[in-house]
Amino acid sequence: MNRKSVLGYILTALMIVSAIMVVLPVKAQGTTMELVNPVDGSHLFSFTTSEKSVGDTITINVTVNDVTDLFSWQIAVEWDPTLLSFSSISLPSDHVFKGKSYLPAGPDFPEPGYLVYGVSLGPGQSSFSGSGRLCQIVLTIIKAPTSGQTLQCDISFENLAVDTFLLDSRALDISFTTVNAQYHYSQPWTPPPPATIYLNPEKIVDTSLTPGSTFNVNLDIINATDLRSWSVQIIFDKSILSTSDATEGDFLKSLGSTSFYFQQTTLNATHNVLYLNCSLTMEVGKSGNGNLAEIAFQVLELGSTKLVLNDVELLNPAGLQLPYISKSGFFSNTLIAKLSIEPPEVRGSEYTPGSTFKINVTLSDVESLKTCVFNLTYNPLIIQEINISVPSVSGQSPVKKLVVDDVAGYIWANLTYRNGISVYGSAVIMNVEFQVIAAGVSPINLTQTELFGLNNEVIVHEVYHGIFIGLIRDVAVIHVESDLSMAYKGWQVNISVVVKNKGNITETFDLIIYANSSQILEGIVTNLEPNEERTISMLWDTSTVEPCNFYKISAQAEPVPYEINTADNFLENGHIKIRFMGDVTGDGKVDMRDVNAAVQAFRAYPGRPLWNPELDLDRNNIIDMKDILIIILNFNKGC
Repeated sequence: MNRKSVLGYILTALMIVSAIMVVLPVKAQGTTMELVNPVDGSHLFSFTTSEKSVGDTITINVTVNDVTDLFSWQIAVEWDPTLLSFSSISLPSDHVFKGKSYLPAGPDFPEPGYLVYGVSLGPGQSSFSGSGRLCQIVLTIIKAPTSGQTLQCDISFENLAVDTFLLDSRALDISFTTVNAQYHYSQPWTPPPPATIYLNPEKIVDTSLTPGSTFNVNLDIINATDLRSWSVQIIFDKSILSTSDATEGDFLKSLGSTSFYFQQTTLNATHNVLYLNCSLTMEVGKSGNGNLAEIAFQVLELGSTKLVLNDVELLNPAGLQLPYISKSGFFSNTLIAKLSIEPPEVRGSEYTPGSTFKINVTLSDVESLKTCVFNLTYNPLIIQEINISVPSVSGQSPVKKLVVDDVAGYIWANLTYRNGISVYGSAVIMNVEFQVIAAGVSPINLTQTELFGLNNEVIVHEVYHGIFIGLIRDVAVIHVESDLSMAYKGWQVNISVVVKNKGNITETFDLIIYANSSQILEGIVTNLEPNEERTISMLWDTSTVEPCNFYKISAQAEPVPYEINTADNFLENGHIKIRFMGDVTGDGKVDMRDVNAAVQAFRAYPGRPLWNPELDLDRNNIIDMKDILIIILNFNKGC
């Protein structure tokens, strides 16, 4: 006869006896049943994701206070099964019926998130009066909140007097009140990577945009995350430009209805400001890239002005400010001189040590220039200049002064055109040939630049740098993971390694996996394309591994020729505990505790409450006599 049946017969007998007795009224003594946090004695279970993770548990004390003549009790406790799952229920060592003969019943689960459990004293036992713990419930966290979210639910006594009750020694109900608990699980908001809000095009330099002309500029965003509303000010010189119109872009309204507003007002004596804002009417957010607005400007005068983005506000549905990078714009309908490296980028796997390439220093959009000064810098460990030429411009060969330092890596130049030059478009003022010294990357920058006119007046100009990206050989291990954190000696452990080719040529290389300092696996990664990531999985046979130890798992991508950065070739992540086969309790010895643990979970399989994969020694997804026999065959083995 099972324990629930025994308890049922006893309760029935007690109720029959009580029916023929004189019924005496039970006086309420202010008895309470409470769900208590054993850590602080409160009724709140509040955690953040930094304190607990999915799979962690919470322990709830079920207590009774100021009770008289307690002989039997039963509770029904309910919680949100999408947030928490049942793990266990137990009677603590100091429970109210300790030292007496008692019969537990349950637990029973009429539906997910609903637990019924009870205990009655046996025949002839004396009842309990006072305060104490009835039982302990352990629940498992099964859902994590998203960033900035709080998951919460009540943990409460349910169905009072039917599923939840206290009985005295005459099987009469004891009056009581309940105090329930609350569960809160939150994740502090982690700001996403910054979005970039900018004017597109960022620079408008066009001499055809004379007074009376109009042009359009887009306000765009890239890398937006959960954007619900935005607002921005655009500040500009009111003597040069005026806004005539602004229309909403399709970024937010592609998700639903929006409200859009713009207004131009005077900021101060010299500048106007355009206010723009837009918001989704629903509490949702949009991620990605797109157009926020299109602004129409009217040209009033010749000149230049910055288009400054100011007071940017990007909000998510929770009203939190999202991080951002703003890039202001620039307008000019007059010429702006430019000093540039052309081409701005030289790259390719063909640029191996010993090969050569050429770049030009170019001058563009300048009138009546007499003197040009610049310092061209580079990394002398990667590239080395081997030839410099200075061509004529508009029929003039400049008077030149050059200082070349091959050790420091620079070419300083002063070029003077006695009669002055004007360049509409661009012209080459220097050609430099480099030889590649080593694999790698070198900026090619123009620094300390100065332009002067015929009367030695300073000419405002822009500078555009260059870069050399030669042969780059760089393989890396970016992730290591095993499918088990514990394994029995003889089990096979799947180890997954993610490798990446950070270089610019296809690579083939050796991959070695270690447990502590011992090599356990080796493989070859073949034909890994530039920027490709690939997962390599290998099985580790632990038959020869010494149990009772933790093993740190690491992976090493063997360096390839010309690889400079080898710091990312090695990665260690996680560890695996190897136990003796059959040591299911993990105490370092195979004994009757392990046999008992397997017997208690007999016939359990995935999805059943008693399922524990650590008891499935033959890994066939059911705990049966085969597993028990394995424990017996390894009996008394230990560390």
